[in-house]
Amino acid sequence: MEKIKVMHIIRAAEGGMKKHLLSILLGLDKEKYQLAVGCSFDKNTSDYLHENGVLVYHVDICDGLNVSKDASAIIKIRNMIRDFKPEIIHFHGAKASLIGRFACFGYNLKIVMTVHNFPEYKRMNKIKKRLYLSMNKYLNKKTNAIITVSEALKRAIVDEENIAPEKVKVIYNCVDLSTYVDNPSLDFRKEYNLEPDTLLIGCISRLIPSKGVQDLIKALEILKGRVKVFAFVAGDGPYLNYLQDMVQKAKLENIRFLGYRNDINDFLRNIDIFVLPSHSEGFGISVAEAMTLGVPVIATNVGGIPEIIENNEDGIIVNPESPNDLANAIEILATNTDLRNKFSKKGREYIVSNFSKEKMLNDIDILYENLRRK
Repeated sequence: MEKIKVMHIIRAAEGGMKKHLLSILLGLDKEKYQLAVGCSFDKNTSDYLHENGVLVYHVDICDGLNVSKDASAIIKIRNMIRDFKPEIIHFHGAKASLIGRFACFGYNLKIVMTVHNFPEYKRMNKIKKRLYLSMNKYLNKKTNAIITVSEALKRAIVDEENIAPEKVKVIYNCVDLSTYVDNPSLDFRKEYNLEPDTLLIGCISRLIPSKGVQDLIKALEILKGRVKVFAFVAGDGPYLNYLQDMVQKAKLENIRFLGYRNDINDFLRNIDIFVLPSHSEGFGISVAEAMTLGVPVIATNVGGIPEIIENNEDGIIVNPESPNDLANAIEILATNTDLRNKFSKKGREYIVSNFSKEKMLNDIDILYENLRRK
């Protein structure tokens, strides 16, 4: 049987979007699918994909609108389409979906896009919002299927872009911890000389304002003298210097920024409580990863988070942009061992039952098969 040729396109990405795509590329049945990806991944990732039968094309997709760079990326994608000759092309993220769908003009392709994050229309001025909305509404009509990674995200784009709800399918991100490098020697307590009764807090986040790490810093300031906690933040981004300045001004000695990590399994095994203080979150893959490894979680009431956590049953949900609420939740968990144990057990059971890689891959396989029949 001839294999189904599917090409995926993504901009430069880390975090949940990249993890999601790698799970698809590495997990779909290679006897059934011939896969290619257009990306700007690092050499190690690209080599690993190539070793696992995925054809890798290099394409740079910039953030924001840039006529010259976008035109170059469109030409590159069209060349990739001509070379690979996919039956289905699948875009990930807003920018890749925008220019990628323009690149498909004139080709007989089944077009899929996955929306990973909430549209930023509210942050745009009127002219820019009108431009982006008009382009997306036009391109959505030429798109065969739209995937969102949470019900909250589906509601948002259906409302904002006037999409027919039946055209949008929710396929949750899966928890796939197999793509991480193990670092079993990692020992935060030993490395930072921390006492046994100090509770270790972990946060995995891109360092940008919307991820809310500044709220965690303010919460730690509130908690001075109330509980013994030490926080580790894994991730990098343009907000790092600002956050470090905040820590210095608050005279906090109990937080460290660790930069980008690829040993997330062991990072999570080293902490007692996971905190995600985001102001906006399409799904919240790091929350699901922490729960899978039995780490009790505190996260904000945004996006897809309430679809992962049942408040006070398998984790704690707090209001976004509220350092006081975050501090209170940290204190509750830090001083209640029984509650931490309860969240650890129930959280892991829920994630394993509902967000498996097998379920996600099966849902995507069914979607591709349905598109081929149309």
